[in-house]
Amino acid sequence: MNKRQLIDDIRRFNTTVEPSFLAQFDEESLKQYLQHLQSAQEKRIRIAGWVRRQPKLRLVS
Repeated sequence: MNKRQLIDDIRRFNTTVEPSFLAQFDEESLKQYLQHLQSAQEKRIRIAGWVRRQPKLRLVS
C-alpha cells in the first residue's frame, strides 16, 4: 500500500484530519496509525454488542 492509499484509508476513519498533515509522516508511521484506527473500530463494534438492552417501559393505570 502506498502513501496515498494509506492516507485515503485513514481518512475513512478520521474524516477531520487534513491530507496535508498526514503527508508529513512516513509510510511506516501511517501504517501504524491506520492499524490503531482499525483496532479501535473493532473494539467499538464488539463492545456495542455487550450493551444490555433496557426493558421497555409500560404504562400502568
